[in-house]
Amino acid sequence: MGKKVANMAEQITLLEAKLQNTEKDAQELRSLIGGTPRVAFSAALRDSGSGDIGPFSTNTPLKYKNVFSNTGNSYNNSTGIFTVMVKGMYFFRFSMFNILASAPNSVVGLMKNGERQISVWGRSGFNANVMGSNAVVIPLEVGDNVYIELYAHTKVYDNGMNYNTFSGFLLFTM
Repeated sequence: MGKKVANMAEQITLLEAKLQNTEKDAQELRSLIGGTPRVAFSAALRDSGSGDIGPFSTNTPLKYKNVFSNTGNSYNNSTGIFTVMVKGMYFFRFSMFNILASAPNSVVGLMKNGERQISVWGRSGFNANVMGSNAVVIPLEVGDNVYIELYAHTKVYDNGMNYNTFSGFLLFTM
């Protein structure tokens, strides 16, 4: 029985040492990131080339391929979708550009889990070009998806000048 107690005491001592090391590691990580998760991304529509994107017969998520930053790896440039990994209040901004010498119009919207939050619309025939932007602050839960959708039968244009952009970042956790 005495050996068992001594063995358990030794195991407790080892566990206490591991716990202290884990607490030290956690404290060091908090100091590196300021104790706050960091989530931010910014991307432009094209990584090369020029031309229209669209029109499509259905609403279609835009895939912003030229990623400037993606801290937290929440934005996927293969799908164009930002997936929330940290619950909190987020800021998103997007811009839209099109050469509107002829139809069709341009309409893009920021979507949260398939529901439109905000939009930008450009009408053909009035100007040679149209550009617009919009922004929103919204609460998001882990697993929520945010993306920019090009509406059916509309188009946007880019020529490598990064006119069409999509950015977002975590304001604070909740």
